Amino acid sequence: MNTNIYQTIMTLQKGRGINSPAFLFISFLASTIILFTLFLNPLEAKAEEDVKQKADALLRESSSLLNDGETDKALNTANEAIKIYPEYPEAYDQLGFVLLKKGLLDDAINAFNSALKINPRSRTSKTGIGLALLKKGDLNGAETILKEALTLNPYPSMAHYALGLVYEKLNDFEKSTHQFKEGIETYKSGKK
Repeated sequence: MNTNIYQTIMTLQKGRGINSPAFLFISFLASTIILFTLFLNPLEAKAEEDVKQKADALLRESSSLLNDGETDKALNTANEAIKIYPEYPEAYDQLGFVLLKKGLLDDAINAFNSALKINPRSRTSKTGIGLALLKKGDLNGAETILKEALTLNPYPSMAHYALGLVYEKLNDFEKSTHQFKEGIETYKSGKK
């Protein structure tokens, strides 16, 4: 498409004999845009991909630290991932889970909501909010958001497990048992 722009400008210039300084400037500007699009955009895409890969590595490190019980280091690493790639919803999700583990429930909800601003259909973010609401004792809120998470993807075992906990606290043992069984089945089938 950009070469079509260039060809159109050259045709207009030759066919109409347009040699005015304004037209030549517009031709130069269009050529510059074409060169930018052809040569610099792939470099920018590569740089963004490199940043995303670095953020992924930081998220894996944060997850490992969290699993090892090093929540402060996990928190710092998740924040570092957000700092280098703020448009990455998974980084906010990781931050949310670290904050959840530290018991900072409102901060965790804020982190999950930041992820949802980037990706409104994130089941992981909704599951995290559901877990935080469950810990806060807001069982109705937890039930609502966990059902939303399961609507987006019916297979995440964590959402089934959390919803099972909600129903257990609501003394609805039939629904609780059903959700726990669904969670086990999805986990066994590899749909975590």
